[in-house]
Amino acid sequence: MGLVVTGLSQNGDTAALHEALAGAGLATDRLQTIGPDESTESVAHGIIGADLLTSDGGSSVPGINASHPHIRAFFRNESLSDRLGDLEIPETELDNYAEAVERGKTVVAYFAHENDADKVEELFKTSGLVNVRRF
Repeated sequence: MGLVVTGLSQNGDTAALHEALAGAGLATDRLQTIGPDESTESVAHGIIGADLLTSDGGSSVPGINASHPHIRAFFRNESLSDRLGDLEIPETELDNYAEAVERGKTVVAYFAHENDADKVEELFKTSGLVNVRRF
């Protein structure tokens, strides 16, 4: 059974935590961060030109030719609550984490195996993270 260990970083710097995890033999690719710069909820859009998929101008590409030179594409940015929900944070706690991000804190999460969760919690605390919890 997997567990998520979370904590808050005051400044978003997770270099010490990365080093501590690697030093303990734990994979650093299980570490996720959600900072204040990621807290916007919006829809981004743009125009994709016909030459996007090929270097030769898109010739002979079905559906992308001179008759439809531009395609409007929409990309959905995940909202802050969606990102926090991906961390398996209970709904009753989501507002607390969202408020922390809005106040400039960075949420740090690690997807741990059950036998590593205690070690990860301790590494979070010794690396300066606050409000360390396990879900």
